Amino acid sequence: MTLEEYREKIHQDMAILASANDSSESEEFLLHVTTLLNDADEFDDFYECHAEGVTRRRANMEIDGYAIDDADRSCCVFYVDYKGGYSDEDSIHNKEIDEKFNLIRHFVEECIRYNVGFDESTQEYELNMLLHNSLQTISKFRFYIITDAVNKQRVKHVKDIEIEGKIVERNVWDITRIFDLENSTSQKESVEINFKEYDDQGLKCIKAVEYLNIKSDIESSDENGENKSELISYDSYLAVIPGNILSDLYIEHGSRLLEGNVRSFLSVKGAVNKGIRRTIVSYPEMFFAYNNGIAATATEIKTEMTPEGLAITYLKDLQIVNGGQTTASIANAVLNPKKDEDIDVTRLFVPMKISVLSREMSEKIIPKISEYSNSQNKVDPSDFFSNHPFNIRMEDFSKKVPAPAVNGNQYQQYWFYERTRGQYNQGKMKLKAGSSELKSYEKRYPANQVIKLVDLAKYMEIYKLRPDIVSKGKQAIVRTFASDVKTQWEKNETQYNAFYFKRLVALAILFNETDMIIREKQWYKESHSYKANVIAYTLSLLIDILKTRYDNHEIDYLRIWNRQELYPELRDQISELVGPVYRYITSENRPIQNVTEWCKKEECWKTARAFTKWPISADFLITTVSKEELESVNKEAKSGIKLKTEVEGLTFILNSGTQYWNKVYAWGNSRKLLTEKDVSFLRLAGTASMPGKKLPTDKQIEAIMNLRDRLIKEGMPIEL
Repeated sequence: MTLEEYREKIHQDMAILASANDSSESEEFLLHVTTLLNDADEFDDFYECHAEGVTRRRANMEIDGYAIDDADRSCCVFYVDYKGGYSDEDSIHNKEIDEKFNLIRHFVEECIRYNVGFDESTQEYELNMLLHNSLQTISKFRFYIITDAVNKQRVKHVKDIEIEGKIVERNVWDITRIFDLENSTSQKESVEINFKEYDDQGLKCIKAVEYLNIKSDIESSDENGENKSELISYDSYLAVIPGNILSDLYIEHGSRLLEGNVRSFLSVKGAVNKGIRRTIVSYPEMFFAYNNGIAATATEIKTEMTPEGLAITYLKDLQIVNGGQTTASIANAVLNPKKDEDIDVTRLFVPMKISVLSREMSEKIIPKISEYSNSQNKVDPSDFFSNHPFNIRMEDFSKKVPAPAVNGNQYQQYWFYERTRGQYNQGKMKLKAGSSELKSYEKRYPANQVIKLVDLAKYMEIYKLRPDIVSKGKQAIVRTFASDVKTQWEKNETQYNAFYFKRLVALAILFNETDMIIREKQWYKESHSYKANVIAYTLSLLIDILKTRYDNHEIDYLRIWNRQELYPELRDQISELVGPVYRYITSENRPIQNVTEWCKKEECWKTARAFTKWPISADFLITTVSKEELESVNKEAKSGIKLKTEVEGLTFILNSGTQYWNKVYAWGNSRKLLTEKDVSFLRLAGTASMPGKKLPTDKQIEAIMNLRDRLIKEGMPIEL
């Protein structure tokens, strides 16, 4: 797909979305691009809010949204410049760029100086109060112009400025840059670093290892569908990075340096950060001895030989895979020194290991490095959630379980589960615009039937009655959900069956249609605020009320699945409930003024649950189903998963053969990891393929496969 074809398609898509959602094309374009940037870890959750006017100094001001990046505490503010397919002007120049940035700047400066007078139940008011009362909590500003025009200057980052002593990084995301991001295999924009800008000699290093085409523990399927170990190549370098350079890198590039799993882990506050800061402030020379250092990856490296030895001069796609807390703590100490603190990070040095891999391979290797590295906060394998068997199974269901044909469709459609970032768009971008292949792909997998990993986690946390967790944003949602799934999977993986997948899709439909219902409400058209919070609380309340007050009933999820839309009684019920929920979270009697923060509190959810006068329609109650009816469907689905698991397990045991199971025994026994019962199971597995020998029972198959999984977690190679 060319840039011109992409731009034309964007205009067509935004026109369709605006018509369907009763919104403007500009609004839909902003949401589309900020979703892409959010998925690429450019920032955390985006809040849509439009404000324009004139400052007290008679300057025009205008913004269209904001985000607070929890990882580096930067405040991102957005302005959308959408020209659409109706304008001959398809480019944006320096003068216009400066004018747009000034609109954002004037708004921010006005909010810092004054309480502008926004309605207290709006996102604009929350941003105003954050800037006016809590400026000290912001590390820097990042201004964004989002446009479908072409930036003729081709400069991504415009020269930084300052507001009230805070650095302001200015970014232009034009149609070319957006196209490049969607077309990127990693769905993340490159971070390129020239170390000579920080030190004339570059970053001193030694080349530690160089491997070409070595066997890895990454598996892929060959043309016959059989798993095989991939061959990889990589170089590794060891360096010592001065604290001031590491701090400058983080201040300039922010959380874009942090690999996604590290970002979610970084938001956990604990004693580790306090210990790191204490060393930074009081004993910087001891930092190298006390700190485990940083593990990083890059896709390209340039080095030079200097009089003092080898030095790194350039890195592309630098990602800190372990050591995010170290990096952020050093930068935060520099940006936010406390009274009487004498911060001098030039006396501080951090060990750094850099592995240079191809971009394609780094996506597979990074989770392994993160999982196996010795990090200061223990990183659990469940944090690297996209590779968990749960997600692989959901992806499998999304390819094999067709959605019921509706609206007279004569072709099969599926719900696309995006287990890893960018899978859906990558599939589209490989196909020529207007081609029959692209049309077929979009018919088979409609854009409105894509479920991302974070979406899945959000829907299920709502179902589990945790709207307060959902309100905390994507990092908290995925972290909580991943931890739960790991625990539940080990207890009983059969619960994650075809019915679970169909209910998941039903919850996606429920969420999306509730979104559309709210968009139609007059109170939302006036405020454009807290839609995500209202959806989470409305749906969790509805599920909770049915379970606790109406004899353990539930919404008829299979009816939603079969219709691929909400049935009328359910739609009417939600329409009746969203208004009272909005009034509840924005009530003047709330104990916390900031509505977003109030929705994150467990107290907010407990108070909502305790209220007994939520409007529940008798017509809707008739449509609900009992726990017994759902259990019957679920039990049948569990049996299907159990049978499939048993067959696959027996096939693996027989195909692996005696020699393989003898090696498993030798590996586990040499490390004293086997009990007597384990040894008996391995003997049974080793003889199962021999003629005339007894096959293991279903329970024995499960025990043998669980034993193998346990040994792999202990470090046993997948292939022996």
